[in-house]
Amino acid sequence: MKRLINRGHFSVWLLVLVNLSPSIAATTSCRDDCHIEVLFKGEYLAETCRLTINQASTQETIGLPALSTAQFTAQDNELGSQPFTIQVTECPEKQTVLLSMHAEKAFYDASTGNLKNSQGVGMSENIQVRIRKENGEQLKINQTNTGQAYQYASGKNIESHQFTASYYSIASSPMPGKLMARATININYP
Repeated sequence: MKRLINRGHFSVWLLVLVNLSPSIAATTSCRDDCHIEVLFKGEYLAETCRLTINQASTQETIGLPALSTAQFTAQDNELGSQPFTIQVTECPEKQTVLLSMHAEKAFYDASTGNLKNSQGVGMSENIQVRIRKENGEQLKINQTNTGQAYQYASGKNIESHQFTASYYSIASSPMPGKLMARATININYP
């Protein structure tokens, strides 16, 4: 799970469009009633937060423990959790942000809110990755409203939250194999 965060920037594009009708274009000068369109286009971005996973970098691999498919039953469809921490620093002063996770349509299950396993030779079938926030609630993929809020009190500009990733079986007997799921971490500014 990864997200690369760049510092904000300020950029402005200036595009000048000159619309000359054939009759005006044929003349060498513009007299009395001359209209020239000018289009100004720009973007101003404030500073963004910095993010690290497990206080290491913005690109980390979270390894889940090896499990036997026999451990999954109809009652125990979520097993093998692995904790990880996402720390947000250097946000704009007193800015509350909402951290969420996203994946391309083919790589998440909208009905479970989980990440789907990659497909291919040697990959496990009927197994997904579920993400939970430190309060135990599920952080659903592509659902910003289930994200984790990072709130900065006056003078405080570092905050960490622990999450867990776990196997989630969508069948009573998942097929054995490897697991590899990928998500991006988004920081949403209200």
